[in-house]
Amino acid sequence: MTKHTQGPWKLAGPTTVSNSDQSVGIANVCTYSIEEGEAAANGRLIAASPDLLEALQMVDRIWSHDQTVNLDPESPVAQIRAAIAKATGEIK
Repeated sequence: MTKHTQGPWKLAGPTTVSNSDQSVGIANVCTYSIEEGEAAANGRLIAASPDLLEALQMVDRIWSHDQTVNLDPESPVAQIRAAIAKATGEIK
């Protein structure tokens, strides 16, 4: 996967996400058929994505050293690893 645009990302408008200095447009949240509040919430979630991915990767690194971690498919560890894989393009 190609590396994503460097974070942090932020809302440049109610439904527009850009990098921190607004030199790169990241996303324009579609407002068609959804309410404005929902579109703004989607924008906030998109803007937080690089921070969320970094936090999950940090937790995964910590858990990687714990031999007692539950690797059951329903465990938090497995869910975090699945989310990281989805975000990085390792799985679709």
